[in-house]
Amino acid sequence: MIELSRELVAYAIIGVLVAVAVPTAIVVMRRRKREKLRRRGIKTYGH
Repeated sequence: MIELSRELVAYAIIGVLVAVAVPTAIVVMRRRKREKLRRRGIKTYGH
């Protein structure tokens, strides 16, 4: 019984980390792409 709850807690922690990391990664990637385009002089990005 104790092992099952430990496993459940571990999966819950991993799930929360993934749920936080995925949107953060998307935002960072979008920002980097925008920054790269701005450096090249392309003003109308994302439209």
